[in-house]
Amino acid sequence: MNECLTRGIALHLARHSGKRFSSLFTDEADGPLDPDRKRQFMRMKREVLRVGGSERQFFIYQTPELVEEADAVIDVTSFAS
Repeated sequence: MNECLTRGIALHLARHSGKRFSSLFTDEADGPLDPDRKRQFMRMKREVLRVGGSERQFFIYQTPELVEEADAVIDVTSFAS
């Protein structure tokens, strides 16, 4: 709920200020959701990008099913020594 409210307020402020943000950032906020709700959450994030006119969103996930829905992946485990 907090994520939805935060994004809604950000979209409202962006619309009324005329400012656009090319990138959005999100930490792993879907932890307690079941798999179907996690997918709905991902669709909401894509809609926020579309409505807000943003180009990309960087997000942290550890849910394999959601990582598969990303347009691109930065796998930080590949940087481990």
